[in-house]
Amino acid sequence: MRRIAWMFLVVLGCAGLMHAQSSTNSMSLSGTVCRSTCVVATSAEVSTCDPLCTEKDGEAVLVDDQGNVRKIANQDICTSHMGKHVKATAMHSETPSATAAPSEKQREDSLRIMELHDDPGGGE
Repeated sequence: MRRIAWMFLVVLGCAGLMHAQSSTNSMSLSGTVCRSTCVVATSAEVSTCDPLCTEKDGEAVLVDDQGNVRKIANQDICTSHMGKHVKATAMHSETPSATAAPSEKQREDSLRIMELHDDPGGGE
């Protein structure tokens, strides 16, 4: 009986650790998906996406509701959401650069999006 109780505690502890690890890796964000060439910085160092921009060049980025610009590692997921306010579930991208290991700031500013949904009522 003691063995069963100890095994139960070990399994329960492992499950708790796995849950804690998975919940810290993903995050929920909301913001506007736009081309990096369409990002405009305001005087308060807050970035926004220019709604009148028609540029087709540049990478897709997420300008979150706080005005932070975040690169998107998996560009293909964003094509149908360009210029729209979205809600995203993402994690920090761990893609190493070819020249050097990314800094902590670069890892925080680069996202791998797992889910992306239009949020027409969000934002402004």
